Amino acid sequence: MSKTIVAASTPVGGAIAIVRLSGEKSKKTVEKLCGRKIDKFREAYFVTIDTGVVKDKCEVIIYDKGKSYTGEQSAEIFCHGSEVIVKEIIEFCINNGAFLAERGEFTLRAYKNKKIDLSEAEGILDLINSETIEQAVNAYDSASGRLKQEITSLQAQLKEIIAKIDVAIDYPEENIEQTTKEEACKLLVPLSHKTHELASSYKDGYRIKNGIRVIICGKPNVGKSELFNALIGKKRAIVSEQEGTTRDFIENEYIYKGRKFVLIDTAGMRRTDNLIEEQGIEMMFEEAKSANLVLGVGVQGDEFNENALKDNVDKQKIFAITNKCDIRKGKNFNVSAKENIGIESLKEEIYKRTSFDTHGLKINNIRQYMALKEADEFLDSALGCEMTLDCFASDLSCAYDKLGSITGAIGSDEIIAEIFSHFCVGK
Repeated sequence: MSKTIVAASTPVGGAIAIVRLSGEKSKKTVEKLCGRKIDKFREAYFVTIDTGVVKDKCEVIIYDKGKSYTGEQSAEIFCHGSEVIVKEIIEFCINNGAFLAERGEFTLRAYKNKKIDLSEAEGILDLINSETIEQAVNAYDSASGRLKQEITSLQAQLKEIIAKIDVAIDYPEENIEQTTKEEACKLLVPLSHKTHELASSYKDGYRIKNGIRVIICGKPNVGKSELFNALIGKKRAIVSEQEGTTRDFIENEYIYKGRKFVLIDTAGMRRTDNLIEEQGIEMMFEEAKSANLVLGVGVQGDEFNENALKDNVDKQKIFAITNKCDIRKGKNFNVSAKENIGIESLKEEIYKRTSFDTHGLKINNIRQYMALKEADEFLDSALGCEMTLDCFASDLSCAYDKLGSITGAIGSDEIIAEIFSHFCVGK
């Protein structure tokens, strides 16, 4: 018997709030709260609830076991969003045998009752936390079970291959080992390609989830911080005529056309005896290596020179900007951060230069990526294996297990606990 849990599933203070229960006492608790029998499941009942302290006009829905989000008998109470009303309803439920839910406990129960797998749970969390259209679309792919389907299909095909290999190992007198291995390799090639494709999607999935990193660099007093403020639409970086004002990184996010960008303002590039400023400049060079786009800022007569960046910065991702075009236009992409000239056009150009294919399933989770990467490595090892059939089968079994860890078919309690600890209470 699982204990009945209760929590608010919506932020308090809106017009409507939802209090959720899950467990076998859900129906009885709600019936006691509203003073009437609930005859039908998954039907809305308009009732007056009475906690003994407050009353409210509410809507309640009861879900039968196996037909709810958690897989247990559950209930949802739609009340007015007052903090007092929500608090009193939760306390009433606790006083009648329910327990306050822990973070992610509703979704954890859905996982344990096989309503969802780990990849779907992680997709649900990403969907809750999505800030952009691209993030929401990508998260839904996982939350709706698309990744689960891909992994389950790969495992099913691997399982068939492993079964054939086991037969060849168990009956060596049949002399089918070499033939079996050759046939298995033919079947493995498309599986290996698919696993590699899913693992490779992490690069774009990471960008969708964490944002495109765009770094601003250039000499002092070319208006880097002013451009930074103009792009994010607010004053975040200090603007000063004094050289060396920006010494450390300043980061801020902005969203354009449903895509998240992380903008980084950096120290001006110059020779300096100031140790702190020098460290800031070195950090800029390091950040430029990993950034998705480098905005090299200069002014007319002193345009940005891409050779000022070190050789280990990819020149293909440098985009030269001429700032202060309200005074004098230059040969590069002209803007005036101070007068807000060309800023929207610059945002569009940044968007185009950092575009990638957003269609198709994209892995955005480091846990899933590492499992796919390791599965891919085991499949590559099997395809290149010139040793015994036992070693070949061992590589396939390891790949199978790594894939299973993505959905939770194979996994540890510690990993599961870590995933669900990131959920909010009430989900």
